[in-house]
Amino acid sequence: QLEYVDHLMTHFPADFDVTPSRSSREARQEEWLVLESIYYDGKARSIGMSHYCPSHIDDVLDIASVQPAINQVEYHVGSGDVDHVIEKCKETGITFMSFSPLCGPCEYAPEDSLVHGKIVSEIAENYANVSGSQVALRFIVQQALSEKSSRTDNRSYIGGVIPKSNNVDHIRSNMDIFSFQLNQEDMEKLRNTQRPAGEGGDCEVP
Repeated sequence: QLEYVDHLMTHFPADFDVTPSRSSREARQEEWLVLESIYYDGKARSIGMSHYCPSHIDDVLDIASVQPAINQVEYHVGSGDVDHVIEKCKETGITFMSFSPLCGPCEYAPEDSLVHGKIVSEIAENYANVSGSQVALRFIVQQALSEKSSRTDNRSYIGGVIPKSNNVDHIRSNMDIFSFQLNQEDMEKLRNTQRPAGEGGDCEVP
């Protein structure tokens, strides 16, 4: 019998049809208070959000008595800080988590793939037994590790990555990203590339 979950989040700052009655500051606040009740009942150890932009985060923080633990937003090589959400999370003490770190649902040219594409494959050749997808995942995780080591409170506001796979070999490969470290030059190449591009638009939700 499941007594609690480790984390529970609201998936989008509205419904996916952006129905006016469910796409407002008031609706987000009402939804957050329900999550808080679940948290206070001990049925969730932490609560958070996904796809929330800075204004949506403010809507929640204005009434929250429980600090949001996580905001899960698209972030990967090529995307940049979509809608400046990473900076907002850092300012407000919310851990930013990357979903689609390999850009699975994205549309892109084959050479821009974060699994077998040109830039990640060329960088992977600089390291022993490293794949392009491992480079793409390490790029994000290394930012979290670097930020944590530079802070006096030993905390990073860039959290983990959650690549999706049902292939055991791929899952093992995705986990094996702590045996190497990308050098500064390679990190800059990955940081400066603009493909595959991120997809903004969540901030259009009123």
